[in-house]
Amino acid sequence: MHDMSLKETIRYNKSGPARYCCRPEVWDEVEHLLVPFGRKTIVSGGNRARASIQDKLYPALEAAGIEYMVHEFSGESSMVNVQKLVDKCEQYHPDYILGCGGGKSLDTAKYAAEIYGVPVITIPTIAATCAGTSNQIIVYSDEGEYLENVYPRTNPALAIVDPTVILKAPRPYLISGIYDSLAKWYEGSASYPGSDNSDIFDVTALAVAKMLKDSYYQETLKAVNDFDHQVLSKEFIDIVNLNIYTAAMVQALGIKAVRNGIAHATQNGLTTLPGAHSITHGEKVAYGIAVQLMVTQAPQEEVDELFGFYRAMDFTPTFKAFHIPFTEENIVSVAHKAVIDVLMTSKPFDVITEDMMVAAIKKLESLF
Repeated sequence: MHDMSLKETIRYNKSGPARYCCRPEVWDEVEHLLVPFGRKTIVSGGNRARASIQDKLYPALEAAGIEYMVHEFSGESSMVNVQKLVDKCEQYHPDYILGCGGGKSLDTAKYAAEIYGVPVITIPTIAATCAGTSNQIIVYSDEGEYLENVYPRTNPALAIVDPTVILKAPRPYLISGIYDSLAKWYEGSASYPGSDNSDIFDVTALAVAKMLKDSYYQETLKAVNDFDHQVLSKEFIDIVNLNIYTAAMVQALGIKAVRNGIAHATQNGLTTLPGAHSITHGEKVAYGIAVQLMVTQAPQEEVDELFGFYRAMDFTPTFKAFHIPFTEENIVSVAHKAVIDVLMTSKPFDVITEDMMVAAIKKLESLF
């Protein structure tokens, strides 16, 4: 297996998938989109994800003359689940893997495709993360604790998104994607000034992250209201594209200096607590953004802006709101996991100590 470390991936610029299609009629284009990759594939995804697209995907594959078998994903993007899919590939010999579902399912498909040596094509059925287009894979234990990030050689070859499928997905996933992507601005704007290896791609990433943040503040409430009323509006599709595509572009272009940091490290810290496993990734990241503003002693107007947005979204960034006991043991567990995270061991976050994180967590809890 080749080097899939952060150190290796920053040597190459990767901005996004080779092709990205987001439109309701995308299923009519399956033959045009997929046949160039081959006529034999494995469809990997969870039961709910596959059920949400089976009436559209399977007939389209059959009409295109594409042979397929189904692999049932469940649980975490763990090495055990990755190996299960690799084993299936070694038995079936697909030309490519079709990964469908959310972040953990898609990351499992991406990792298996990297190991087996075939392209991966993603079909996100929720807009909870940018996993469908990013060149990053998050690895968890089978129990759901964050272990590491790894970086394949390329982004997915193709991402296929039907916004009408996402319109029917559970609401919390859309909200999760908004929070997860919003962190690109808060983390990137904090990491960039203290970086010692930034370049023009990082400048581009920071500009896109600012656009992303401004778009969320302007369009989210209408997009979520449209979702609640099942209206396929421009604003809703904008949010879907920001969540799935634009956030990944920031992550890839800004991998050196406009990158994940305190917010995502805090999310990773929360995965050490059993009570946090039912909380969406994005909600944990949103909590991490708030912790970051406490740690960095952000200007009050920045804090007020973020918390005003959270109030409008009916989100409270506290252990209490998450129904997690606010104990010293839990606080230290989150803080310790965060500061040893690879995201925190590079400039400018390498100066943040466990005590600083503990103090920030306690200060944040006291504000609500």
